[in-house]
Amino acid sequence: MEVNFKNKSAVAVMAVDNLPCELPRDASEGFGEAFLKNVIPAFFNNDKDGVLERARMTKNGKLTKRYSYLKDYVAGK
Repeated sequence: MEVNFKNKSAVAVMAVDNLPCELPRDASEGFGEAFLKNVIPAFFNNDKDGVLERARMTKNGKLTKRYSYLKDYVAGK
């Protein structure tokens, strides 16, 4: 039920509809297909192509070498 935004118990939401920036359906489908083809098998083939290892951002509580460029961000600098 919609209420007047001036009502004291109302939650007012102000938003800008920006349809051109929405992720197109075909891009979502393409991502899903690539994920199914390239990522899901890595969980079942002992990551033979290193897909999961390359995606790993941390190991033993530290950033991996591939993601070490994020160290200042993680440190809050």
